[in-house]
Amino acid sequence: MYKVPFYKPTYFKNLDNISGVNHSDISSAPLNLEEKFKVITDREFALSVNNPSSAIHLALCALDLKRGDKIICPVNSYVDIPEAIRHFDSEPIFTDIEPKSYHMSIDSLKDVITKNRSKKLKAIIISHFSGFRENLVDIVKIAKENNLVIIEDYTSASVSERRVEVQGDIAIFSLNYKLDNTLKGAIITFNKEDIYSRAKLVREHGLIDTNKDVSYIYDIVDIGCDYRLDDLSAYLLSWLLERREELVAKRISVAQEYFIKLKNIDHISLPIESKEHQYSYFIVEVSKNRDAFARELKERGVEVGLHYIPLNFTTYYKEKYGLKIFSFPNALKAYQKVMSIPCNSKMTKEDIKYVTNAIKEVASKHI
Repeated sequence: MYKVPFYKPTYFKNLDNISGVNHSDISSAPLNLEEKFKVITDREFALSVNNPSSAIHLALCALDLKRGDKIICPVNSYVDIPEAIRHFDSEPIFTDIEPKSYHMSIDSLKDVITKNRSKKLKAIIISHFSGFRENLVDIVKIAKENNLVIIEDYTSASVSERRVEVQGDIAIFSLNYKLDNTLKGAIITFNKEDIYSRAKLVREHGLIDTNKDVSYIYDIVDIGCDYRLDDLSAYLLSWLLERREELVAKRISVAQEYFIKLKNIDHISLPIESKEHQYSYFIVEVSKNRDAFARELKERGVEVGLHYIPLNFTTYYKEKYGLKIFSFPNALKAYQKVMSIPCNSKMTKEDIKYVTNAIKEVASKHI
C-alpha cells in the first residue's frame, strides 16, 4: 500500500538457498506458521511466540491467574513451568512421576487434587516428557470432574506436518526443540476463543487499534509484554518445520542403534522402547554411582545431561514450600540414576560407535 513504508526489512542474500522460501514470505511467516498449526492440531485458534518459555507464561496470562491460584505440574518439570506460575504469585502444586516413563503419576495427581481441592485450583500442566507422549485419558477425565484446564506441553515432543491429537485446552509446541537450537520459537493452540483472544491481546502489550483510518492511534486496555515471534525467525523455522519429519526420523534411528548396541550392558537400563517415542532425550539409568559414570564419560569426550533435577532438590522451591527430599519417591529414585546420552539428528555412525564403545568401556570397570 505505502510507497514509503515506515520500516523496511533487511534482506539476507544467503537465505536464498533455502528451498521453497523467498523474501516475499518473510513478513507473513508468523501467520503462515499459525495457519499450519491450526491444521496440524485441528484447532481454530493459534498464536506464534518468540520461545517456549514465553509460550508457557503467555498461556497462563490467558487464564488470568491471580495471587494464590494453584497449578498442578510434575516435580521433574523444566524450571520454566513453575517459574512462570510463580511470576503471578500463584502456587505450583507438584506431583510425583511414573518410574519408567517419567510422566505425571495418576495416583499422585489424584492425591494432590484431594489435598488442594478449592476454587483456587485452576489447571494441570502435562509434559510429554522426552518426546514420549503421555496417555491423557485418565487425566482428561480427572480434569473434567474437577473443572480444571489442561495445558499440554509438547516442547519435548517434536511434531511433523502430520496431525497431532491435542486433548488439552491449550497446547504449547516448540518450533526448534532438539532439531536446531540456534533458532527459537513456539506455537500455542487454543480450543476456546475467549482464552485465545486474551492471549493475543497480552502478546502485544495489551494494545488495541482505535482508529480504522490511521494505524498509529492505539489504546492500552491491559498489561502485557512483547511475546511475538519475529518475521525472520519464523521464516527460518517454517523451513525447519518442513524438514521436521525427516530430522525426527534420523534421531529415532540413532535411538534404535543404541537399543541394539547397548543391550544387556552391566549397570545400564535403557528407556522405554516404543514406536511412539521420539527420543528427544535418550535417558538411560545407571544402577549405582551415576555421577562417577558420567565423569568417566566426560573424560572420554562424551557429553551427558540430566533431565531433569526434581524441583524439590532446588534451593528456591525447597525453601519456599518446605519440600523434603523424600516427598516424591519415584522422582528421587529416577534422579539418582538417570542420565541423558547424546541423541540428535546430526550424529554420524562414527559418533554412535564412539558413544556406545565409551559406555561399554566405563561399564566394564564400573563399581
